[in-house]
Amino acid sequence: MKKKRFLAFITGMLLVVPAGSLAGCSQEASESKESVESSAGASGHASECSVSLTEGKYSEEKLDDTWDVASAVQIQLENDTITSDGNKVKIEENKVTLTEAGIYVLSGQLKDGQVIVDAEKEDYVKIVLNGADISCSSSVPVYSKGGNVIITLADGTENSISDGEGYVYGEGETEEPSAAVFAKDDLTFNGTGTLTVNGNYNHAIQCKDALKFVDGTYMVSAVNDGIVGKDSISVKNGQYTIESGDDGIKVTNYEEQDKGYVLIENGIFRITAGGDGIQAETLLRINDGEFQIAAGGGSSAEELISEGEEQVGRRAESPDGFNGGGAGMPEGEKPTGEMPEGSMPEGEKPTGEMPERERPTGEMPEGEAAAMGQKMPEGEVPVPGKKKPAGEASDAEISDPEYEEETGGKALKSYVELVIAGGTFDLDAADDAVHSNQNITIADGELTVSTGDDGLHADHLLTIESGGIDILKSYEGLEGFEIIINGGDIKIYASDDGINAAGDSEGFMPEEDQGAVLTINDGTVYVNAQGDGLDANGDIFINGGKISVHGPSDGGNGTLDYASICKITGGTFVGIGSAGMAQNPSEDSIQPVIAGSFAGSVEEGTVVAVKDSEGRVILSAKTEKTAQWFALSSPELKEGKTYLVCAGGEEREVKTGEGISIVNFK
Repeated sequence: MKKKRFLAFITGMLLVVPAGSLAGCSQEASESKESVESSAGASGHASECSVSLTEGKYSEEKLDDTWDVASAVQIQLENDTITSDGNKVKIEENKVTLTEAGIYVLSGQLKDGQVIVDAEKEDYVKIVLNGADISCSSSVPVYSKGGNVIITLADGTENSISDGEGYVYGEGETEEPSAAVFAKDDLTFNGTGTLTVNGNYNHAIQCKDALKFVDGTYMVSAVNDGIVGKDSISVKNGQYTIESGDDGIKVTNYEEQDKGYVLIENGIFRITAGGDGIQAETLLRINDGEFQIAAGGGSSAEELISEGEEQVGRRAESPDGFNGGGAGMPEGEKPTGEMPEGSMPEGEKPTGEMPERERPTGEMPEGEAAAMGQKMPEGEVPVPGKKKPAGEASDAEISDPEYEEETGGKALKSYVELVIAGGTFDLDAADDAVHSNQNITIADGELTVSTGDDGLHADHLLTIESGGIDILKSYEGLEGFEIIINGGDIKIYASDDGINAAGDSEGFMPEEDQGAVLTINDGTVYVNAQGDGLDANGDIFINGGKISVHGPSDGGNGTLDYASICKITGGTFVGIGSAGMAQNPSEDSIQPVIAGSFAGSVEEGTVVAVKDSEGRVILSAKTEKTAQWFALSSPELKEGKTYLVCAGGEEREVKTGEGISIVNFK
């Protein structure tokens, strides 16, 4: 079933980096480089990316979490009183201002006070939190007006920073500061201690330049966004627990194509976000780490209802209450029997005239013409607003004037490039679990997904090289204008299409050829869909791998649905489903295909198998729902040979010819 809803596809696809490069972008980037090119698209978000970083850039000062006690300035906090043993600080009642480069060690509790840094941009100012508790009821507790600030969490210490629910702005201040920790220049966190940050007014941590985390343990809560960087956010290690009314982690610079990125090398993340879990403008790249993300209220926030049928995937509550991995799978057995290994034939994408579509033969059982229901109209995921006392500025007045926000609900999101090169992911999202307005590359990693919309969605190119993808619950499992599967272990449960290659439906009829392409070169792919199993508004090419597709039991959709061709040149393919709207693979398939229909519907658990002349089983599978149609292909099938097709106790002989060989159980 083709989606009527699809984000606008940009005509004239951008030149993309080959999947093997994994950088996701095209040219060398430097933190200090000022780009003269804008990456802003008409939507107010990035449309170009030149970030080629595959790991973060950290100076020695930002990696160093030690300090010389003899040269450090000691600052003691006690209720509303601040004392210091150095002359490099300025103390005014309950406010301390640091104006010079140096090391400042803060200890004790400061109630309703401020720590302010007002140094030169290139001055390194290291603030060591050595058991510090800092709060301010009417403004930002920790405020860097200028300086290259490093906040070091002393080993074994617990520290906290909290603001109040309303800010009283001074002269010339109307929108900033707007977070419990706010920095106008670079900000880095390191050390092995613990920091709790409560953003009761707006955000918890916000940096208007490059924001970095080297290590440490963080408990972050915010009524709006948890952690916000403008130019970039880089994470090397650490543990992060984030609860936010809107986005968990995000960057906002969409105007410079060498900035606006999130780069995570490692770490442990538990994010519960009213909006998106992690959002980048140009590039979101994750190399490793552990991620548990619930976005927009999770997949249960937008139930997927097909007329009279429940959503296929099921998700169980984990012992700690997080709707994460380990969820129950849909009822029914998985296919049994081993599939033979197949090689991937060499060759280019075929050209030539479009072959006629092949429809299966045989009668359609009664009632099979009823189409499945459409998805409920999309609605906005509620996003808690910023708290403020009565009479204070409106939400719009305290938002970032340089950044246009969108309602979220996606776990991982980028506007240009999204690369996952490793890590384990437990994603529960109201909207798409993994989303890019342009390209997604899955190079490695293990993903467990439950979503109220698509599992993985790329407006342009979705490439899967390796790793494991387990989509327990989705509307559509994988979606993109071009989808390339080169490897990996992929399992998909979908209430509509399992894998859908499609573009913007505007201006096209639902079944029209848009030029979209689904290519499977290798890997193991299992699909259980209530809509179409494999769907392309264009071409499907199966060149290798092990593919098992269990399509719909009703006649309104098909296991295969394509507008141009579905050519099988290699690999093992098992397709089972209804007969009403099914299409056979194309006649010009190079590898032999056996397709056919049953006399009526066969029950769930029926074994369909192909045997050679000696009685050896070449491949077999069990139906996972009632079915009327099947298509089978294997590298072991040879043209001109006779085979025995067995189903439900009946057997039929079939001799393979060129392309498709038809067998009917009547």
